[in-house]
Amino acid sequence: ELRDTLVPINSRWKVKEVLMAADAYSDNTGRRYSIEYAMIRDINDQAWRADLLGRLLKNRDAHVNLIPLNPTPGSKWTASRKKDEMEFVKILEDYGVTVTVRDTRGREIDGACGQLAAAEKV
Repeated sequence: ELRDTLVPINSRWKVKEVLMAADAYSDNTGRRYSIEYAMIRDINDQAWRADLLGRLLKNRDAHVNLIPLNPTPGSKWTASRKKDEMEFVKILEDYGVTVTVRDTRGREIDGACGQLAAAEKV
């Protein structure tokens, strides 16, 4: 339900359908696929959401790339707390899901992904 709100295209392709296609790709190529997951504080970074994701991806050839949201001027959303991020990683790993956290280079100077565009005046 949250994904329906945050990702409008979700109304076209449901998570189940996307995973079925990704599994078929993996079966046909022998390669794993990546799930990009933008971590948003108090929106989708709770332990119970990690548990749902872990159960969904357990025994699949999937890799989760967690993306800490870069704070941008005027946005109501911000990055997850480090402790929440680390707990999310641990829960996924406990399910046997491989996971990495994307590096946020440039954040401290407002030069990370999304921050420069948000700072530009149109």
